[in-house]
Amino acid sequence: MLFKKVFFFLFVLVNVLLSAPLSQRMVKDKVWGSGETMLAFLQENKIPLKLYYDMDSEDEKLLSDIRINTIYQVLRNDDGDVEQVLLPLDDELELHIMREDDGTYSTSVIPIIYETKQKRLFITFEDIPSKDILNKTENYELSLGVTHLFRKIVDFKKIRLGDRLIVYYREKKRLGRFFGEQKIEAAMIEQHGKKYYQFLALDGKYYNQRGKTTGTSSFIIPCTYKRISSPFTTKRWHPILHRYRAHHGIDYATPIGTPIKAAYNGKVIFSGVKHGYGNTVVIRHAAGYKTLYAHLSRYIVHVGQKVKTGERIAYSGNTGRSTGPHLHFGLSLNNRWIDPALKIIFTKGLRGSKRAAFNTSTKLFMQKMKNVLERDKSHLKRAISLEEIDASDEHNRTVSAATKDGV
Repeated sequence: MLFKKVFFFLFVLVNVLLSAPLSQRMVKDKVWGSGETMLAFLQENKIPLKLYYDMDSEDEKLLSDIRINTIYQVLRNDDGDVEQVLLPLDDELELHIMREDDGTYSTSVIPIIYETKQKRLFITFEDIPSKDILNKTENYELSLGVTHLFRKIVDFKKIRLGDRLIVYYREKKRLGRFFGEQKIEAAMIEQHGKKYYQFLALDGKYYNQRGKTTGTSSFIIPCTYKRISSPFTTKRWHPILHRYRAHHGIDYATPIGTPIKAAYNGKVIFSGVKHGYGNTVVIRHAAGYKTLYAHLSRYIVHVGQKVKTGERIAYSGNTGRSTGPHLHFGLSLNNRWIDPALKIIFTKGLRGSKRAAFNTSTKLFMQKMKNVLERDKSHLKRAISLEEIDASDEHNRTVSAATKDGV
């Protein structure tokens, strides 16, 4: 029944977008505003607040993490009452609010349905790189991703007319709009005749063609702890609860009163109570990073204060919706939650089967890039192309086989 109603919601939405008449029912796009809360949303739409208070701690945290300017959909019936709501909570899950036949409301967290395509972008720059990418693709997330990927490698201010870019990526759309991370799989920037490469490996990090990375970790583990009680996940099916769960951070089980340290140099932008997180501190760092420290017993920093790596900022606790004493540590990049383990755990680089799979994938990507550049007969051609890639090509088959082999 749930999936039938979700399907009907999407059917109505598509027809509305195509201007098809469907009684008086209307699907409207809404934008989640700064400072907006779920309680205020429910109250404004005359939906029982009990829906919020009945949620468990993890769902309540998800509601606290809704990004500003998130576009969501509301379906109303002929009387103007809310029938259904689809509200993205992160890149993988969305909240579905549904009005039952008896007039009561229910909620569920469901996977976001994406349209996913493999794409290749080739540009001979005519303007600022980010502007050229945006003009061709209309994909702001991709433009941001390319800029961040090469920020330590290329001086974008020195990119000149005729320099070139090739990007292979997975484009994701929700209800016809770009949404979530546009995952870059391989990219090359040619600046003043010199080529710079970045390739995504199976460990989630980027390396150049020689397997070297510029992503040296600067973040530290913010406290001493007994164990990790809950790892990071964006979408996981819980086998006992029979529902999807997400956890935007790492939980470190540690006694109340354990000193909490800043994971890196930054500026405090929040210190106070944050819904299900309880006492919370948020620090903004360079290059679009933010860290969040939650369930604190107390904090000893204030908004606007600058802190250094390892400086004491708070003490662990059990405040908010917490099942026991621990520190919830979250890390975001450009307002998107990422796994802190990718930044705070040092590795010795790719080895063994992972290195073999990386070498195979990189070789195929570099050959493809070479072919693209050879087809561009002149640097002065001002070539710009955006192509959809056949997902069954040799490269994808090779990488898929490597993944199935447990690499």
